[in-house]
Amino acid sequence: MAKSKWQLKEQAVFVTKLGELLSHGYPLAEAIHFLEFQESKKKAGDFAKALQDLRNGYPLHQVLTHLHFHPQLVSYIFYGEQYGDLDRALKEGGGYWKKRTEDMDKVKKILIYPIFLIFFVSIVFYILQSVLLPKFQAIYVTMDVDQNAILILLSAFSFILPLLPFILLGLFLCLLLFKHFWFDRLCPLRQRRILMGIPIFGSFIKLYETYFFASQFSGMLSGGLSINESIKLFSINQQQPFYQKLCSIIKDDLTEGRSLEMVFRELPYFDMNLSVIAANGQKYGRLDVELLHYSRFLLEKMEERMNGILKILQPLMFSVIGLLIVSIYLAVLLPMFSLLEGI
Repeated sequence: MAKSKWQLKEQAVFVTKLGELLSHGYPLAEAIHFLEFQESKKKAGDFAKALQDLRNGYPLHQVLTHLHFHPQLVSYIFYGEQYGDLDRALKEGGGYWKKRTEDMDKVKKILIYPIFLIFFVSIVFYILQSVLLPKFQAIYVTMDVDQNAILILLSAFSFILPLLPFILLGLFLCLLLFKHFWFDRLCPLRQRRILMGIPIFGSFIKLYETYFFASQFSGMLSGGLSINESIKLFSINQQQPFYQKLCSIIKDDLTEGRSLEMVFRELPYFDMNLSVIAANGQKYGRLDVELLHYSRFLLEKMEERMNGILKILQPLMFSVIGLLIVSIYLAVLLPMFSLLEGI
C-alpha cells in the first residue's frame, strides 16, 4: 500500500473536523474546501484530488482511500455512509484514532529516554570489555591467581554484548521474512487468531474488534437496516478482509436459522459478553441501543488498560536501567575485591 502524505494523527483530526462541519449543516464538498485552508500547502494536491473525486461521483470512503488513509479509519466512514449517519461516523472514527495516536505518542516519550540510557550504558560496558577487563585478566595471569566466577561471568557477558546488535538485527530480519512469506499468506481469520494469542497485545485486539463491530453494527441497526442486511454490509467491505470472511460465516449461520447469540458465543474473535448483549438486546427489542452502550463501555475499558500499562511501563524501564548501572559498578569493583583476596 502506498504511503499517505497524512500522518495518522492528521488523518484523525481531519475526519473529526469534517464530521463537526457536516453536523453543522455544511455540504461535504464545502466542508472539505473549508478545511483546505487549515492545512499546509503540501496537501493542496490531495484536496484538489478529493474535490475532483467528489465531483466525479465517488463516495467519501473511496475519496479517502485514494488519499491512502488508514483502512480501518476508512471503514468507519464506509459504514457511516451506508446507515446514513456520516457525521457521527467521522467524529467517532476520528476521535478513536486521535486517542490511539496520543497513546502511542505517550509510549514513545516514555521509551525514548530509557532507550538512550540503555545505549549509553552499552557503550560503557563496551569500554569495560575492551579496556578494563583485559587488564584484570592480565593481572590474574601475572599473579597466578585463579579467576573467580564473577570475572568469568562478566567476561562472557562482555563477549556477547558486541554481538547483541547483530543478533537483534538478525531476529528482526527473520521476523520480516516470516511475516512476508508465511503470515501475510494466511487466511485473515487465521491471522487474527495468531495475533490474539499474543500476551497483552492480543487482548487489546479482541477488545478493539468487539468495540468496532458493536459500534458499527449499532449504527446500521439504528439506521433502519435489519440484522441480515447489516451483516451482509460487513461482508462486502473490501477495506477489511477480516470482516469479509468473518461476516460471510455469520451470514451463513444466520441463514441456517441459528440465533445471533449462539453465533457470537462460538466466535473466538469477540469479547464473550457480546453474545449476552445480543440476547438481551433482541429480547427487549433494543439491540442497537444495547450495542451502542456496550461499545462505549469497551472503549473506556481499552483506555483504562492502556493507562494501566503506561503506569507500569515507565517504572519497569527505569528499573532495568538501574540494574544496568549497578552491574557497571559490580563489573569494576568485584574483580578488584576478588584480586585482593587472591593476593
